Amino acid sequence: MAKRSRKPIKWLTGFILSALLLLSLAIFLSPYGRKSGHSYRLVSHSLEIDATPKTVFNYLGESAHASEWSVYVHHITPLNADSISDGLVGSRRRCFRRADEAGTRWDELITEVVPYQKRQLTLNHLIGFPMSADNLATEQIYMPLSTERCQLTFTVFFFQESSLIDELKMYLAAYVIKNLLVL
Repeated sequence: MAKRSRKPIKWLTGFILSALLLLSLAIFLSPYGRKSGHSYRLVSHSLEIDATPKTVFNYLGESAHASEWSVYVHHITPLNADSISDGLVGSRRRCFRRADEAGTRWDELITEVVPYQKRQLTLNHLIGFPMSADNLATEQIYMPLSTERCQLTFTVFFFQESSLIDELKMYLAAYVIKNLLVL
């Protein structure tokens, strides 16, 4: 009787160990994680702008300007502007990736506004993404650097406890998200 070859088992074991090592490295090096000043994991990107926090805050609060500053959003349509002004707490808006409104889109609800300092939005009804997660939020944080200059920080994070699967997805998606947060 011929001996059975162990090569397929060794190859499969090597493949699984390599995949686990790559996944571990991707998680360890991910832009998603704990950052100074935050008690939760997030993806963030900061940039300096030659304008006051008030100017930048007001500009980003108007949905009509989205295509001028975003590398990802084509346009944003306010959904309840008849009852709540665009950019204020309770404002709902729909974000579209393409001009024809087909494909990738999502809704935002503005949940917190600290004038000229911070605007927080929750994200929901994500459509057309290769993967998504529940309980996502984003922030715009404005910090004055001088009388005519500020730092703007965009963040993406989970605003409520998330599942292990969603956390793993965020560690991997953070590589793409980080590039989308750049103006």
